[in-house]
Amino acid sequence: MTLGPTCPNCAKRVPFGRTQWNLGKPFHCSRCETPLAIPKSNAATVGIGLFVSFWLFRDRFPPEWGGPFGLFALMVIVGLPLTWAATKVRLAKVS
Repeated sequence: MTLGPTCPNCAKRVPFGRTQWNLGKPFHCSRCETPLAIPKSNAATVGIGLFVSFWLFRDRFPPEWGGPFGLFALMVIVGLPLTWAATKVRLAKVS
């Protein structure tokens, strides 16, 4: 099993940028030209989870580590790779 999102047909990895921007819009695999899409629900689920975690722990994060700003930076550092690893690629509906 590979880490991160891959094309369902040829198992080529999807670029990181595709997992973060233009979610829901179809694109083609660079190897097999299969139309693919990344559902918006992937990012929404992880984003809501990170936001709730930030909201719950913002007052408890040590001030020596930057307080809420340090927690936000930590959430970004952890959240981007987590979003990438948890992304599921689907075949796009061709119309």
